[in-house]
Amino acid sequence: MDPPPLFDPARHEALRAIEWNPAAVQAAVRRIADDALEHLDRRSGLWTTHPADEPEPPDARYAMLYFGAGGVLWALERLQREAGITHGLDIAALLQALIERQRETLRAWGAGDGSYLMGESGLRLLQWSLTNDDAAAARLYALVETNLDHPSREALWGAPGSLLAALPMAEAGAGDAWAALFARGVERLWQQMEHDATLGVWLWRQDLDGKHVTYLGAGHGFAGNVYPFLRGAALLPAERVAALAERALATLQATALHDDAGGANWHAYIHPPPTGRLPLVQDCHGAPGIVMRCARAPRNPAWDTLLTAAGELTWRAGPLAKGAGLCHGTAGNGYALLALHQRTGDARWLERARAFAMHALEQVDAARAAHGQGRHSLWTGDVGVALYALDCIGGRFAFPTL
Repeated sequence: MDPPPLFDPARHEALRAIEWNPAAVQAAVRRIADDALEHLDRRSGLWTTHPADEPEPPDARYAMLYFGAGGVLWALERLQREAGITHGLDIAALLQALIERQRETLRAWGAGDGSYLMGESGLRLLQWSLTNDDAAAARLYALVETNLDHPSREALWGAPGSLLAALPMAEAGAGDAWAALFARGVERLWQQMEHDATLGVWLWRQDLDGKHVTYLGAGHGFAGNVYPFLRGAALLPAERVAALAERALATLQATALHDDAGGANWHAYIHPPPTGRLPLVQDCHGAPGIVMRCARAPRNPAWDTLLTAAGELTWRAGPLAKGAGLCHGTAGNGYALLALHQRTGDARWLERARAFAMHALEQVDAARAAHGQGRHSLWTGDVGVALYALDCIGGRFAFPTL
């Protein structure tokens, strides 16, 4: 019997044969930045939320890193620093109002403030990076610390995400307390792992709005939880990182789906067992996110074989029809190819990443024409694509906010 397909072709589209052109990429990146600056409400520091981000109510405007103004400002600051695209904004002055607005949104959602991408932590990190303000640092520390036991146990709302706000503080030399906080949070994650007797591997179980499930991917699950261990390995005991990497490899090997073409992919979750739906191939769920969050794993044949198979599946599936962005779009999948280039030094992964970048930039233009507006967000919109395309010029894996 043939193995089941590892992805749904209807969710993807054929890769357009567009020659790699750094000058055209730079021009496209500037167009995206100019479009964002043109449509910013400079009094509020906000952008209109794109209909594809399903704002509730329809005229809602958000402030967080994920699909709000904070993420766009984060991207514009990086584009100014790395590409010389001047934004002319006093981002530090805008941030306090954005923080207050996001608090109101979180209260309306019944959610806490500690989330890195959806809450206040990411905004405070950006604020500190621009100002070195002690009050911003103190508030960020409190947010991360209170989020260590968030029941979601995943990256979007829980500690695995907010720890990524503590890590840059430790790396920037903001004080030994930051490195200790990061290490304490990671150790708590280690203690929260549970052994699954059926599979004989270690997992985390998530509680998301009362829904109990065991996610595997980067957005809400296992790979996203593994990432802080690998990203912050220099601040952790070597034996803990090695043990985590060993557990992670065993879990991902046991749950991987393979096909005869040498590809590997994963269902979004394993408990409860998925039924009827083919696995996704995008950053939040499926092979690309697992590649990116595990690309820093030890170089050995087992890890290399698994990650290469996941990369081949990502390449074969092709660009995502859903859009160009990071979370569930072509640029996000392309970052997996960049990660493999950085891991292996193999030039074919860079060539493939650049092919995805040219396709994603055309998707941005096509979507803007179709909707009559750009998509002004970091993880779901145009500026995330711009940063990906810019990274493809230098062949650098620098996934925004990670």
